[in-house]
Amino acid sequence: MFLSGVVLLAAALGAPEPASAADDHSHHQHHKAQAEPAKPSTVKVRYDDSLLTDQAGRSLKLKTDVIGDRLVVVDFVYTTCTTVCPVLTALLASVQKELDSPGADDLRLVSISVDPARDTPSRLKEYANKHGAQPGWLWLTGPTGLVNEVLKGFGAYTPSFEDHPPLVLVGDARSGNWTRFYGFTDPKVVVAKVRELRAARADAMPAGHKH
Repeated sequence: MFLSGVVLLAAALGAPEPASAADDHSHHQHHKAQAEPAKPSTVKVRYDDSLLTDQAGRSLKLKTDVIGDRLVVVDFVYTTCTTVCPVLTALLASVQKELDSPGADDLRLVSISVDPARDTPSRLKEYANKHGAQPGWLWLTGPTGLVNEVLKGFGAYTPSFEDHPPLVLVGDARSGNWTRFYGFTDPKVVVAKVRELRAARADAMPAGHKH
């Protein structure tokens, strides 16, 4: 039931089909209950200027350089995952394609590795290219202890990275408004949330600054 659900979602998003049931390792058992659509919930997150490394090998401060005061869509993956992670990556690729507008810097997509010991910048770059990630989408790794603290701040940490929860966060760093989508969700729902946050920003802007 679980694998068939993932296969259908992967096909709908244009992602490669997950491994067969025979290849479904025990570390994916935590995903069994996640084949249903995600239910959004408002959450509090915390993050600081932890120094992480992106897929191009650049050292970036999480709060200042990566997030800033942007709208952000964040997920959590590891490159050797063969089932859920490629589906979530395809979800974000669909979101980026739908929301992409040349020159716009108010939105950033962020994928944080939950297996930083193995997910080197070059491996993340290869994975990002494989899944069609475009500029404006950062893939982050770093020292394991530091990354684990970052994951805790986003509510995505588990003692075993193979048991990490499948979730996507959509937030406005300026207002502190964050929503968590746990499990699978339609990319259109994530796109709608980003547009809602954009509209709220526009409404909050002083009249003289609106275009």
